[in-house]
Amino acid sequence: MKRNFSLILALSAIVLTAGCKKSAAPSSIDLARNAKAGFVTNADWQQPGITGRVVRFDVDDGNGSDCLLAYDVGTNEVSLTQVNGTNSTTLFTSAGFWCDNHVMINVNLYLGDVTDNYNEVGGFHVIPFDADGTGHDDHVLIYAPGRGVAYLLSYDGGGYWHECWSSTSGIGGYDLHGPTDKIIAYDYGSGYKNALICYRPGYQFFWVLQDGISPGSPAQTVPNFTAAVKSNGGVGGFDLKGSQDQIVAIPTTNSPGNMQIVCYRPGPTLGFVWWETHSAYSTGWSPVEESRSGLNGNSFQALGDRMIAVNLSTSGATGYNWDTYMFGYRPGYGLGYSFNYQWVPSLGFVETWNLFGGLNYPMNHLPYSPNTYEGDHVVAFSPQGKGNTSLLFYGNGTSTQSQIYEWNSGYTQVY
Repeated sequence: MKRNFSLILALSAIVLTAGCKKSAAPSSIDLARNAKAGFVTNADWQQPGITGRVVRFDVDDGNGSDCLLAYDVGTNEVSLTQVNGTNSTTLFTSAGFWCDNHVMINVNLYLGDVTDNYNEVGGFHVIPFDADGTGHDDHVLIYAPGRGVAYLLSYDGGGYWHECWSSTSGIGGYDLHGPTDKIIAYDYGSGYKNALICYRPGYQFFWVLQDGISPGSPAQTVPNFTAAVKSNGGVGGFDLKGSQDQIVAIPTTNSPGNMQIVCYRPGPTLGFVWWETHSAYSTGWSPVEESRSGLNGNSFQALGDRMIAVNLSTSGATGYNWDTYMFGYRPGYGLGYSFNYQWVPSLGFVETWNLFGGLNYPMNHLPYSPNTYEGDHVVAFSPQGKGNTSLLFYGNGTSTQSQIYEWNSGYTQVY
């Protein structure tokens, strides 16, 4: 797409609407000081502040989700870093998201809504999204819980994005008026993660929104979100009454269109974990594992306990891949509580292996005692280009250096 950047810069001098304002245009950086191996210095993801957040992203260059998209809901700093083995390249840094047809979206606009920096309650959220159903998470959905505001962007390159769609009244009928609202990408039946699960911890809302774009459609097509599921009573027996409730989407091995979910409620006297299966386009989910005492080796009775989906196979096609394992971790207690789990139809819920003593990241930042809301996070991404087989460990506000590990029948630290 051809862009008229002179027009964009002229527009940036105008007083704009609520989501936009004048700021510095994106710029590429290459800071060598304090770099380790081939990694350029970039504090946005290497040492993010208390309001810093990091997600993976796919620039759709054939290498999969090999980028780390860092954004700070306090400082408005946004940067995109591409990782290749033991090397990294910062593609751009900017104040907010600069768009060729929208000028700029400030991610610090709703900082006053943030009540929990570790659990990311309030403020703008950014998730990678396969809007076109191409097998690449090459769009981002930006949304503001409690505000009804959402944007869908694709990446143009050079630090500029294209606004494909925006709303001030929620998404597909889901109003986004809940302060705890969370959204995750989901494969509802198409074989691609081009649907959205919207849920509201503590309020029991669970919706699934389908994108009307046909898989493989050209990029930057305007989406048409419609609600396939509307529930105000949780999902599959998991009631979503807990304010710390989490939902993670995880595929069925080699079965696109039948994506599972793991719902859990961490905290003292809690430790609820529901693993639920789903058939393509079904409006219901079936629990195959219901635990009120955590999992083997991890009680999930610390508020900071979290799980993410990861991939443990470096074979297969570059790009889209299925994260068929769950990685559990507990900030504040070291890595002795980090495990991988998988649901196997013939065996049930299986602990496949643990990482006790296997990693160097300290994992010693307890976010809720005292209530600093500083804590450790883990992001799965694919700098090897073979599925999300690598892990980024980072702390928000901890001043601890981030670390990256690659999977090769075990995790090897590369940064």
